[in-house]
Amino acid sequence: MRNNGVISPTTVVTSPLAKMVNIHKSYGVVTALNGVDFVVGRNEIVGLIGDNGAGKSTLIKVLTGVEKQDEGKIYWKGKEIKEHTVENSRNIGIETVFQDRALAEKQNIW
Repeated sequence: MRNNGVISPTTVVTSPLAKMVNIHKSYGVVTALNGVDFVVGRNEIVGLIGDNGAGKSTLIKVLTGVEKQDEGKIYWKGKEIKEHTVENSRNIGIETVFQDRALAEKQNIW
């Protein structure tokens, strides 16, 4: 429990659910991510916002295993993910929810 920025002795400190450290990703001469750190805590909802071309989609693609980072490390529940693929991400519960119905546009929600 926090009180005026001070952590009380009863506070339980846990590792983040997902943690990305010093993530770099380039596409040829275009640098999409340059040393990005990103953390999502347990039971936390995080919004990722920014200008067009800021690297939001690229960061999520790296987190979900669609793209491989050029440099940096990804951790899940405190353990480094070495072989990061889309399948591995899905198996541990990381998935992208798109803002548009990209796969079945005319399908009813039910």
